[in-house]
Amino acid sequence: MKSRTTQVLLLEDDPEYVLLMKTFLGEPGDGPRLRVTTAGTLAEGLEALAKGGIDVVLLDLMLPDSRGLETVGAVMAQAPHVPVIVLTGLYDEALALEAVGRGAQDYLVKATFDARLLKRSVAYAIERARLRAELENILANAADSIVVVDSRNIVRYANPAAEGLFGRKAEAMIGEPFGFAVEPRKTSEIRITVPGGGERIAEMRVSPLQWKRYEAFLASIRDITALRRIEQIKAEIRERRRMDQLKDELMSTVSHELRSPLTVIKAAIANLYEGFAGPVEESQMKLIALAHRNVERLAKIINNLLDLSRLESDQMRVEKETVDLGALAREAVQSYQLASGEKGVRVDLRLPVDLPAVFADPDLVTQVLNNLLDNAVRFAHSSVTVSAEAVPSLAGPPGGGGGRAKAAVADRPGVRITVADDGRGIPPDQRGQLFNKFVQVGRPPGGGGYKGTGLGLAICKEIVTRHDGRIWVESEVGRGARFHMVLPQAAGEQPARHASKEGLQADGR
Repeated sequence: MKSRTTQVLLLEDDPEYVLLMKTFLGEPGDGPRLRVTTAGTLAEGLEALAKGGIDVVLLDLMLPDSRGLETVGAVMAQAPHVPVIVLTGLYDEALALEAVGRGAQDYLVKATFDARLLKRSVAYAIERARLRAELENILANAADSIVVVDSRNIVRYANPAAEGLFGRKAEAMIGEPFGFAVEPRKTSEIRITVPGGGERIAEMRVSPLQWKRYEAFLASIRDITALRRIEQIKAEIRERRRMDQLKDELMSTVSHELRSPLTVIKAAIANLYEGFAGPVEESQMKLIALAHRNVERLAKIINNLLDLSRLESDQMRVEKETVDLGALAREAVQSYQLASGEKGVRVDLRLPVDLPAVFADPDLVTQVLNNLLDNAVRFAHSSVTVSAEAVPSLAGPPGGGGGRAKAAVADRPGVRITVADDGRGIPPDQRGQLFNKFVQVGRPPGGGGYKGTGLGLAICKEIVTRHDGRIWVESEVGRGARFHMVLPQAAGEQPARHASKEGLQADGR
């Protein structure tokens, strides 16, 4: 295979020296074949460089139109990736060394070298330039930010990754103070303020090095902002879990401790009401009735706390059997029809004729129905409707807030029951929290209105989840809310026709 010819640009204004150099470079020997292009002025040399194709420049520092280091700077600015070998006289060696410090690959003192030394210098300069280009490519594509600072903590180099991390162009960083203390062979964590006010967290490792013949430091910097954020989130999750566990333990303990004295208080109020402690006047009876209502409310709160505690700790037994969901719905509706009528709210039941049975714990399902009806009657303007239908799967719409059916049973057919009211509806920003503990929609903390525990829907969610079911809410502000519960159908069961008929009669249809 034929080797490529190396293109040499010789910037020299002395004709005799040009002839000598061309003779040296043209002599046969080992190494690449050389082709020499000459220029007697800097302007001619820059023009030749602009055309491209030059592999190395042999540069005399004393040209007719440029002298000294300015000549080196002009050549390197025109072709920054082309290696430069400075040619200097016997008395200009210090100047040549400074030129090397500014980026020239090598220097040769005139009249002290032969063809062999010149060719070797050219070959080495090209090889060093190639290695430098490879190194620059590695630094430019490094995932970590690389910053070189001198002994005065001034930035001398920054790779593209550093531009992204610091939010500044390398040109703007070079020549400016780094802003962080550099300690060789140490790893530290730094916080970087980026333009616009943001902050990034980074890990910095520092190593000493030589940079253009001077002592310097290489800082390798890795952005760990996301890692620290993940660690923070994990810590917050652990703390929330710890607090939830403490709260659950407190709920369970307090509920059990309150139950016994509450039973005594209820019995005492009942004795007063029945007159066992003596005659009761009308004004006293009102106070007794008030105490009775609040004791019942307290009992409900304690029972909710205990139920949720048992459900979450998996201590509540779920005794599933084949259940006529239509019959359960009818019984629940009938119990609310009288009380809701006094409030001016009508409760209707709509059941299909062939409603399949479900496989569930009837007592727990009744508790869910009562809870949903209690909420619906409380928030309805004039009507509540309970309806049911068979559905092909247990899956519900995404984002409903009440948990998802397990993947293993999601495709199983189910029965969906819906409790709908015509109240004010639930704002979108509150629906996602609706099934969380201690959440009361429509009543701000410390506000007036119904003072519940905020546990009812959380209990509903736990019960339905224990049945491999699904519960969710749909609502539009000003158009009421619809709570849906889907439970698995009982495998191999026939539709409960008798229950559906009774349910239709309960509607007055």
